[in-house]
Amino acid sequence: MASPVQVSALWMSEFDAERPISAEAAEIAALLERAVTGDAAAFEQIVMRTERRVLALASRLLGSMDDAQDAAQEVFIRAFKYLHRFDARKPIEPWLVGITVNVCRTIARKRQQYARFFLGAAPREEEFAETESSTDPHADLASREQRRALRTVLANLPEKERTALVLRDLEGLSTAEVAGILGSSEATVRAQISSARVKIKKAFDRMKGGRP
Repeated sequence: MASPVQVSALWMSEFDAERPISAEAAEIAALLERAVTGDAAAFEQIVMRTERRVLALASRLLGSMDDAQDAAQEVFIRAFKYLHRFDARKPIEPWLVGITVNVCRTIARKRQQYARFFLGAAPREEEFAETESSTDPHADLASREQRRALRTVLANLPEKERTALVLRDLEGLSTAEVAGILGSSEATVRAQISSARVKIKKAFDRMKGGRP
C-alpha cells in the first residue's frame, strides 16, 4: 500500500525539491521587481533559483527527462515573454507551476499524436538517473524499484488524474490551488486525486503480492 505521504517521500528522495525559505522568497521578489522592468540579468537569477522545481514537476508529469528539459526551456521562454503581465507582488512559483502544467500538456499530446501516427505505439518510458540514498544495497534496490513502479503507474494514469495527483500530493499544493491551475472545481480535483490514489494503491498491492 502506498499512502500519499509514502508517494511524496519516494519522489522527494529522488528530486529533493525544497520549498524556498522566506529569505529566499524575499530575494526572488526583489529580483522580480527588476525583471518586470526588463532586467534580463535579474530574470536569469530567477531561472537559476526555480529551474530545479520546474524540471522536477515536468519530469513527473511527462515521465521523460528529455521531454522535461524541453518543457522547462519552454516554460521560461513563456515566462519571460509574459512577465510584464505578472504581478511582482505575488510569489512566482504558483505562476510557473501553471505554465509548466500547460506546457507539459502540450508536449504530452504531441508525443501521443506522434506515437499514434508514426510509431503505432506509445514511446518507451525513459528511466531517470537513480540517486543512491543509503549504504544498504538491498534498501537502495527496493527504493529504486518502488520509484520505478510509481513512475510507471503515473505514466499510465489519465492525464487529468496524473496532473491533479502530482500537484496535490507531490508538489504539496492545496486542493483549491490545484483547482485554480487546472480550471476545475475542487470537487472534481478531489475525485481525480481519489481515483489516482486508488490506482496507485492497487498497483503497489500487486507488486507487494508478487503478481505482475
